[in-house]
Amino acid sequence: MSRSDALPSLPNLLYLGDVPVESSYHGSALIYRLLQNYPKEKLRCVEAIYRSKPERRLPEVIYETGSFGSRRLLHSRLGMNYRTWLLATACARVGFVGRALRGFIPQAVLTVAHGFSWMTASVFARRQRLSLHLIVHDDCCTLAFPPGASQRRMHARFVDAYRFAAARFCVSPYMEEEYRRRYGAEGIVLYPSRAADGAKFSQPAERLSRPAPNLTIAFAGTMESDGYAQILQKVAHCLQTRNGKLVVYGPYTPKTLGNWGLDLPAVRCEGLVPSNELIDRLRNQADALIVPMSFEVGGEETNMRFSFPSKLTDYTATGLPLLICGPEYCSAVRWAQQYQPVAEVVTSESSDALARALDHLASPEHRKMLANRALEVGEKLFSHASAERVFFAALQTVCAESAVARK
Repeated sequence: MSRSDALPSLPNLLYLGDVPVESSYHGSALIYRLLQNYPKEKLRCVEAIYRSKPERRLPEVIYETGSFGSRRLLHSRLGMNYRTWLLATACARVGFVGRALRGFIPQAVLTVAHGFSWMTASVFARRQRLSLHLIVHDDCCTLAFPPGASQRRMHARFVDAYRFAAARFCVSPYMEEEYRRRYGAEGIVLYPSRAADGAKFSQPAERLSRPAPNLTIAFAGTMESDGYAQILQKVAHCLQTRNGKLVVYGPYTPKTLGNWGLDLPAVRCEGLVPSNELIDRLRNQADALIVPMSFEVGGEETNMRFSFPSKLTDYTATGLPLLICGPEYCSAVRWAQQYQPVAEVVTSESSDALARALDHLASPEHRKMLANRALEVGEKLFSHASAERVFFAALQTVCAESAVARK
């Protein structure tokens, strides 16, 4: 029996968005993992401004690209003007969608509220009378524009798309609660997930049983702002006084780390590695894993409250303890407090508070306790099967309701 026979009620799904569907990192990895087991013949990926690399794509799935915008212009000195233009023309780009389909007949539309093409996807779904399935990882309006007229226009379109969507997938319960209060529409909590073929461990890493006078703390992921980098700088300075190391995995070189102020003696750059390899390397090299959340206020504060650090999916699979540094209101700290003892938590920018946390992590017994809890909670919340079950169930429910409505 083929996959499509096993899941006959899943619709022909069009993915249209600015987040490329590829096995890499950040939002791209999340959407890739979510679609890993979707029937290949029922899925079409139409990518917009950002394009995936062919070797990282979903096997046997057809990818198309259209004239939805220029990545080069978006990151040029004219970037803010170009963003305003993309906002103004998002609805007008619907015509590109039909040409990109090349005979594929969608029954539902999936998009991620990031960038600008989610607006195009929303208008296309509305005009074609298709159900819209909206994934929200970040507060996209505050990320795209500073406070002002453009942000207000984008927010108005987001509210319209959010309310119109047949299914609204929120990355954390904190986002779902707040958006339900704001917009009067119920969402579905869809935590980021691990890969379908990800490494699994039932016990903490063996190295945790050994004394660690010189801690090695690892960070894997991307730095979104100076607020993240400032935390890592403090960690590196604290570790340097203890002859420890901060190991950084991600799309960096020693030179680009220097741009973030991390060209420090205690910092070692390991670059970007595949997810499965990363989990093994972290497990073998690190004594703890750090989750930084920005203390900066203003535009970042909203995103810290609702977004969720996707790195926790793979972090909790390693069998290593977590060190979460961020303000009390941020999602990672609230998550840790809900599921304690799942992490060592620092809610102050004080170097003394960070030093005390490192003192705690020096204890093998404490590290093993945190690692055990992280394994338990991570398997419950972030397993691929759990996310796929939530996602597929929503698609099937909407598909069934649409069929009834047509009768």
